Order: sequence, then C-alpha cells, then structure tokens
Amino acid sequence: MHSDKIKVPAPKIQNRQFVKPLLCGPGPCDYWPSVTEAVAYPCITPNCEEFYNVLDEIRAGLQYIFQTQSKLVLAMSGAGHAGMEAVINNLVGPGETLLIAARGVWDQRAEIIAKRLGIKVEVTRVPMNTTFGLEQIETELKRLRPAALFITHGDSSTGTVQKMDGLGQLCHKYGALLLVDTVVSLGGHPFFMDEYEADGVFSSTQKAFSGPAGISPVAFSTRAEEKINNRKHEPSFYFDVKLLAKQWNCYGDTRVYHHTMSPPMLWALRACLQEVSNATLPVVWARNAASTAHFHKRLQEYGFEFFVPKPEERLTTVTTVVLPKGVNYLEFTAVLREKHNILILEGRGPTEGKALRVGIMGANARTEVADILADAMADTLNTMLSSS
Repeated sequence: MHSDKIKVPAPKIQNRQFVKPLLCGPGPCDYWPSVTEAVAYPCITPNCEEFYNVLDEIRAGLQYIFQTQSKLVLAMSGAGHAGMEAVINNLVGPGETLLIAARGVWDQRAEIIAKRLGIKVEVTRVPMNTTFGLEQIETELKRLRPAALFITHGDSSTGTVQKMDGLGQLCHKYGALLLVDTVVSLGGHPFFMDEYEADGVFSSTQKAFSGPAGISPVAFSTRAEEKINNRKHEPSFYFDVKLLAKQWNCYGDTRVYHHTMSPPMLWALRACLQEVSNATLPVVWARNAASTAHFHKRLQEYGFEFFVPKPEERLTTVTTVVLPKGVNYLEFTAVLREKHNILILEGRGPTEGKALRVGIMGANARTEVADILADAMADTLNTMLSSS
C-alpha cells in the first residue's frame, strides 16, 4: 500500500558481531545478571495495578539507598542529566542565585543547565585533584546568600569524593538549600541524605547500581518540598516534581498519569535496588571499598601514580591514574581494549590528557576483577613503553 510514494529505501540493518568488553570505565558498568533478566520482564502500563506495585517497591528501595525518610523520592525518565536538571529546575528559579562548588566537568554541566534556566550562577573553585573545605564554602555562602549550593559528591571526571559532614547545616545557616550530585557515588560510597541535611539529591543507574542508563533516582527533603510547594516559578512540564509525585503516588493517595515510563527501565531499577537491599548497604560499601583498595595496592606495585594525592579524597568507585610522561592516554585505552578487551576511559573535561578514569564498582567490585585490570594495565604500559 502506497509503495509508489516511498522515496527513501529501507536500510539494510543486519546483526553485528560484537564481543562485549569488560566495562571498567567510569560508567556505564556491567549489569548484575538479575538486571539483564529484569529488562525482559513483561510490559506494564500506567493503567495496571502492577505498575504501582513496582513504583512502590522502587520508592522504598530509593529511601533505603539515599538513607532518607522523605516521601518525595522517585526516578526521572532520563539519564543522569535528567536528574540534574530536575533538581535544579524545581528548586532554583529564574533570577535566583545558585552557588556551584566546581572541581570537575559535572559542575560545569550544572552551570550550563542553570544559566539556560535563567538562574544567576556564581562559582567557587578548588584544584581539580582535591575537594572543598567548609571555610571556603561558608565564605561564599555568607557573601552571596544564594538560593542553593550545588556540589558533586563523587566526581567521575577527577576521581575525587567530597566530604559531606556539616555541609547541609552550613547551607541552612545562610538560607540556602543543598543540591548534591551522587551519580557515580550512590550505592558504591557511603551517603546519608538525612544526616547530611541534603535537600535535592540525584543519581543514575549506570554506575555503582550496575544497571542501564536511562532512569535517574531523585530525592527531596522536607525543606525542598516547602520550596517546591511555594515556588514562584514553573519548571518544565516533563521535570515538574509536583506532577511526578502524583504519578509516583509519593504520598499514598494519587494515581495520576503524567507520562509513559519505560517498563524495562523500571524493572531494571527495581532489580538494582533489590541487589543492594538483599546484600545491605554496609556490605555493598565494604565490597566496593575492598576491591578498590586492592586495585590501588596492585597499581602501586606496578609503579602507577594517582591523580588525587590524598587517599582520603579518592573516590571509591572511580580511580584517576597518571601515566608516565610521553604516554598518550587515548592510545593507552585503545591498546588495552585491543589486547585485553577491557574498556577504561581517558580523562574528561579538566582531566582530558591528564589522567585515566578507571571504574571498579557495582557488579565488578571484586578483587579478581581488580587483579585482571591491574595486570592488563601493566602489560599495556609495558607494550607502549617498549614500542616507543
């Protein structure tokens, strides 16, 4: 029918041969086997009871992994940037000031998003291989009196982890909300939303969750709820947490359609949370810490150097590694992939050409993976040095 109107021919899309590498970059990561199974579960629609059962289970799992008693927890349809934009868009209005504590590429992305939303942005910085002290943050909070502070907990571009103790209390002292990026840290490094008094927190599933990219957990404090309920601006329809809270039945009395969520993403997130809940957070955190500590020990035995000088500021999930002078970072990742079928990534943003980004987290947080990776990296470096 209507074949005479077809002007663009059908493409020949053929099956491709692909040998999956061991994913040891800063994300995405290898899936848990249970997640691989979950994405093939039956399709559920926003009009069936099982849909709301799944949402309830996801929300309970998110309260656990964020360590919050807040009811306003849910997941955005979209990758980590969807969570970032939703948190900023719902909590900071046009003309208000957002203070960004910048040390990596994701803080730069927050600045871009905020400026596009008409938000006034102020930035305070530290060297990219270190983290912030409370004194520097307080000086800026006191001077600017911003609506919110944005800070990244675990930064995958630099391999640093920000100490959170006292940060929320400091923000509230000066009337600011605390917005936190936990995309690469949540589920792999200890994080306590309520204890830290964080107000808007977002994450994503393709890192320490060991799930697919495409769905992003978010959580809001009671202070954030108050701001949302009394805000003078309207966020984008797709990211409006007021509307999404009704679809997610956050308060137990609404079942309202907002948009059609991806069933495979919901099942996958549910499976990720089930893995963490069954193991328990302390066990998961300890497993990630132990595998990374073993990896660091092996790297040091081979003579590799770390980009982040202070061990206490190194992120558990992603390690940044410095290569000897003259060794090309992009070429190193290519040789590692070719010889050992292991994927790691070179630096991004401020660390481009300065470090490798190596991830051992989630399903790969095992000492045997650490050994395989360290040995392969040493072999790759020897190959490159011997051929130069």
